Amino acid sequence: MCLERFEGFRPLLAAERELLQRLLSAEFEGAQGLSCQLRDTVVQSIDHNGSLRIRSLDATPVLVARRIPVEASYADADGVTVHVLVHVIGGLLEELEVFREDSGDVMVAPIRASRLDIEAWVE
Repeated sequence: MCLERFEGFRPLLAAERELLQRLLSAEFEGAQGLSCQLRDTVVQSIDHNGSLRIRSLDATPVLVARRIPVEASYADADGVTVHVLVHVIGGLLEELEVFREDSGDVMVAPIRASRLDIEAWVE
C-alpha cells in the first residue's frame, strides 16, 4: 500500500466516527458496506465547518443508488439549517460535507448537535 497518498490525513476522532456511524445506520443500499469501510479510515479536514475528505485504507467498493445516499440536517445556534452530506464515489466513502443554507460559518458542529434529522435517499 502506498502511504504517500494519505499524507496529511489523520485517524477519525471518536466523535467524527460516531457521527458517520449515525448517518450510515440509516437504511439504504450499501449502508452496511460503507459502515465496514469506517474500520480503517483516515480523514483530512477540508474546511472550518467540519467537512472531511475520507479515505479508506483497505476497502471493498459497495453499490449505492446515488452519490449522496444519506444526509442529515439540524438547526444551528441561530436557527439556520445546517446540512451534513455523505458523498460516495466509486463505491467508496469520499467526503463528509457540512454547510449552512445561508453559506455562513457553522456555529454548532454536527458532532455537537443535539438533534440530527437523518434522511436516506432510496430509489
